[in-house]
Amino acid sequence: MATMGAIAPVVRSFRAHPSSLYQVRQFIRQQAELADLPGEVSDDLLLAVSEACVNAVLHSSSRTVKVAWRHANGCAEVVVHDEGVFHRRLPMPELDGPSGRGILLMMAVMDEVTIHEGTARSPGTQVRLRRCHTTD
Repeated sequence: MATMGAIAPVVRSFRAHPSSLYQVRQFIRQQAELADLPGEVSDDLLLAVSEACVNAVLHSSSRTVKVAWRHANGCAEVVVHDEGVFHRRLPMPELDGPSGRGILLMMAVMDEVTIHEGTARSPGTQVRLRRCHTTD
């Protein structure tokens, strides 16, 4: 049984622009179909990856966003990597309105969410999303 780290990821780079989000979703949908993931798992991955990419596009000032896909042992892992600095903040509904809840949403639909925060000294934020499923 291969571990996730032993599986080479499928990596694509996208322009850090809202118009690229459709292409990101196509890429994830295609990989999920190739892995024969259940519909609910695919939908949750699409939602979480979209949120991570929206954050990268809107907040990172990056030129590109890299998206890496891996699937092994009933688990899918997607890593979204930008060139920016992560800014910690709590969502404040009275100020943010309906926005500012992307990380909470990712956490609600994924089994694991890990954020390696890019800093001014070491830019590049990486969001790792993992969702497992049974293969009945």
